[in-house]
Amino acid sequence: MTEHLIEYVARDRTGITAVVTTTSVIDVDTVIQHIHAGHAGYYVRADSWKRTPVRSMSFLGGAYLFANWDGSKRNMLHDLAFRTPTQAIEPKPAPEPRFARLLAALFGHRRPTHRRTTHR
Repeated sequence: MTEHLIEYVARDRTGITAVVTTTSVIDVDTVIQHIHAGHAGYYVRADSWKRTPVRSMSFLGGAYLFANWDGSKRNMLHDLAFRTPTQAIEPKPAPEPRFARLLAALFGHRRPTHRRTTHR
């Protein structure tokens, strides 16, 4: 039986859709079939020396992949999912109204002076 190291998983809102091994990308249904048939084994590395087997679990008529290396009940295979890249977006300042631009062009940029009003 051949064994494959899973480096990453791809997922969407429904769950894991594919696994990325050191040699290829395999859809999750094929991985589940390989595990059930005993043709191939899959594992993940929790750290440099510990290998954790990936199992196929049945739930409500379907099957899914499961791996856990810390003893909790959480499916840690999701920790290997690709992260969506994030980027900072700087908000653009609101454009100055045309009338304000006209006044600034005619009279130069002036800071508005705020007067304190007192109510008696």
